Amino acid sequence: MKDVSATPYAQRLLELHLPRYGEIPRIDLYMDQLVGFLEETLAPLYQPNEKIITRSMVNNYVKQGVLAAAAGKKYSRDHVAYLVVICTLKQTFSLSEIDLLIRRQIATFDTGVAYDYYCDAFEAAVRALFGARPASPQGLASGDAPGDFERDLVLASTAAVAYTLHIKASVALIREEPAGGNDSQGVAGPA
Repeated sequence: MKDVSATPYAQRLLELHLPRYGEIPRIDLYMDQLVGFLEETLAPLYQPNEKIITRSMVNNYVKQGVLAAAAGKKYSRDHVAYLVVICTLKQTFSLSEIDLLIRRQIATFDTGVAYDYYCDAFEAAVRALFGARPASPQGLASGDAPGDFERDLVLASTAAVAYTLHIKASVALIREEPAGGNDSQGVAGPA
């Protein structure tokens, strides 16, 4: 059986640290600085041939109303936080779904609080799936307290992305096999 957790990709994911709201630069960033910061921060999530973020992508997010326009060609801490969330969720969700999820979170919680919770949940989901002993990400709260629904949205969406990353890592591992190097006989099915 292949061990995805032993791959270099899995090791990069386990070392991933999404910057918390207070760690995002306080000074506003120009487009090139923004793109560079996001590429460096999010590189562990992407395979070498995948594009993380481009100027065109940022402009498209603004055009579609998912991201506020820059103020005087400079992007704020909120812009960076939104883009980290967008760039992680786009692995699994459509832009309209991402927009809805972000709007729901910031309608319920302060941007910094919602963003930090997202980062914590995302890293926990990745560690659960890619750790030495893979496990399912944290379950949903499903409570009636204020904010429980929104917290469950974050837990479910980050778990979905973590599962997507796991599948991508597994596919990459399969592609590395020599032709005809399948370890099993026949087709795998339910036990």
